[in-house]
Amino acid sequence: MEEAEEPIRILVVDDHPIVRQGLRSLLANYPDMLIVGEAEQFRQAVETARARQPDVVLLDIRLSGATGIEVASALRREVPNARVIMLTSYDDDQYLVDALQAGAVGYLLKSVSDERLVSAIRAAYRGDRLISPSLLNHVLQQFAELRRGQARQESGLSDEDVRVLALIASGAGNEEIGLALNWSMASVKRKLQHIFALLGVSSRAQAAAEAVRRGLA
Repeated sequence: MEEAEEPIRILVVDDHPIVRQGLRSLLANYPDMLIVGEAEQFRQAVETARARQPDVVLLDIRLSGATGIEVASALRREVPNARVIMLTSYDDDQYLVDALQAGAVGYLLKSVSDERLVSAIRAAYRGDRLISPSLLNHVLQQFAELRRGQARQESGLSDEDVRVLALIASGAGNEEIGLALNWSMASVKRKLQHIFALLGVSSRAQAAAEAVRRGLA
């Protein structure tokens, strides 16, 4: 498994000490990962992130005096290079959508396996977006509902385009999109070119960012 040349700097934000301790114990087993700070509430999280400049932030949804969504939004403004993964016990589609809109690149349940969590941290560090597979349908349903909204009408995207865009935003590659929609790789590539042209972008990351800017994600 490919590891980062330099340790991935990680900030853990959770108001339960036992969770923070567990994550510290787990990640200590991986030489390519280094926890550079911990926080349990909003102000501490933002101040620690500013001071330590983490690459990845593991962030709970529920915190003392604030929500992880608020923290994620603040981190997007204050420490834009930090990649936020929501690590929560809440299997909730609205939390998921809110987290992605706030700038999180991932949404994982605390029941995730150790191996999956470590892989997710590495993927986030590389710039990938990811969510728990069990929550993928929630994302697709939320994006499908956009067909009734003005943002979708103005975008020129079809229902099918919006579903593909949802898969892109969730971190799906061409093969995963093809499997989800029962398409050939050629069909996937043609559809991506079509969507990129409609949005005026040239990459997946730009498509996801433009979708957020237009209110499509």
